[in-house]
Amino acid sequence: MIELPKEFDSIFRYIVVVSQRAEQIINGAKPRTESRFAKPTLKARDDVEEGKVTWRILTQEELDAHRQALVEQFRAEVDAASEQPSTEPIPDVLPTADVVIAAAGDDEEKDDELARLQRLLGMTRNAGAAAEDADKGDDAAEDASGDEEEG
Repeated sequence: MIELPKEFDSIFRYIVVVSQRAEQIINGAKPRTESRFAKPTLKARDDVEEGKVTWRILTQEELDAHRQALVEQFRAEVDAASEQPSTEPIPDVLPTADVVIAAAGDDEEKDDELARLQRLLGMTRNAGAAAEDADKGDDAAEDASGDEEEG
């Protein structure tokens, strides 16, 4: 059983302080005590047991302020990452049969190709007919190439 230093009221608080100190060491902080161990967790344990790491319990106001700062930082990162915030819902990656794909207008070839692929993958109501059309199209292409070889 671990014998807790006198300033800790529970094993859980001790573990939290040691783990946070280990994270600091992993991120580049120098250990405050000489340790015979190489692992950052054991170096952190030596720092805490020697009393070289100060800690305190935060008040509710401090916790709320810290959480609010994290939320604001996250929002700023999201706003910076997205050039134009959108209020529209995010579309499905693979639309279901009920979803109608809107054509772009200018680039009809790409839209036709997209519609053909969706039919081939069974993502529209006409999946069976599209597969037959695709097979017929492939057969016609083979016939045309066969005619060229003969001539």
